[in-house]
Amino acid sequence: MKKMTAIVGLAAMAALSGQASAAEYELKLSSMFPSTHFIVTMAMVPWAEEIEKRTDGRVKFTVFSAGSALGDATKQFDQARAGVVDVSVGIPAIPRGRHPRSVLVELPFTVPDATIGTCALMKVQDQVKGDYPDTKILYLTVTEPSAAHTTKKIETLDDLKGMRIRTPTPAITAMLEEIGATPVGMPPTEIYESVERGVIDGNIMPWGPVGAFKLQEVLKYHLDAGINPVAMYIVFNQRKFDSLPEDIQQVIDDVSEEMFSNWGRWWHETDQVAVDAAREAGNEIIPMSDEQRQAWRERLQPVIDNYLANDSDLPVDEAKAIYAAMGDAVTACQ
Repeated sequence: MKKMTAIVGLAAMAALSGQASAAEYELKLSSMFPSTHFIVTMAMVPWAEEIEKRTDGRVKFTVFSAGSALGDATKQFDQARAGVVDVSVGIPAIPRGRHPRSVLVELPFTVPDATIGTCALMKVQDQVKGDYPDTKILYLTVTEPSAAHTTKKIETLDDLKGMRIRTPTPAITAMLEEIGATPVGMPPTEIYESVERGVIDGNIMPWGPVGAFKLQEVLKYHLDAGINPVAMYIVFNQRKFDSLPEDIQQVIDDVSEEMFSNWGRWWHETDQVAVDAAREAGNEIIPMSDEQRQAWRERLQPVIDNYLANDSDLPVDEAKAIYAAMGDAVTACQ
């Protein structure tokens, strides 16, 4: 039953519209996210529906989500590259080290929000396209930057000293070590129970997953620090895309540009749902000013420099050049 739910996608929708048997081009779209996640329901399904509509049913998509045979988070890019699926949606940080250029945008205090971060990542897509061989980049985006969610009140990141904090990336691990916290690596699915058992005292994560995993139930304090976003890619197998008629290629490009330009708004709106849930639970949200963020950005520059020099899985000159280009793009997008 779970697998059936995961692949309902557009097969059922196409059938309802009478297009299921008329399609000339049947395409597969895979995602690491559950079928109920907004990335599927608000973005990818409407995107595919619109392409089906504008091609008069010549194109039909079947969507495979988390829980299906093609929903493994660690295999999203490889599936698209190999042509197992035609389109995939995944996170560059999974698996670690696979997309080293794209994840540079996730370094601490690099982007102020999802809209500017997405704009910046799209501006440097030529510099990061080496992360996505044999595929066409349809869109790159980033979430709203993360907050620090803890079991006791903190008013600055320095208050994390001595606490055990779940870390999402090597760069955040380095940041926590600089502060004097103890970084703990674990999948997001284990955070809730680990907090209950006292294994960790908090978590660095964007608001959206906090709501999705109901972490506001166990983490009652939230320093809205805007630390780092999570990047995401949407790619199309290049050979398959090139095999499509030019008019269908144009439709795909047009719909992608029109719809995916909403990513910044989508991330903000879904984060706000989680923020509201935390407030309704009686949790305390502690703000951080732009001046405080800039001060932290300057303080963590040695951490960023060390990451670019030693931990990026890229030649040092390339890592520094891409990160500098991202900084210029952030400025241009503001």
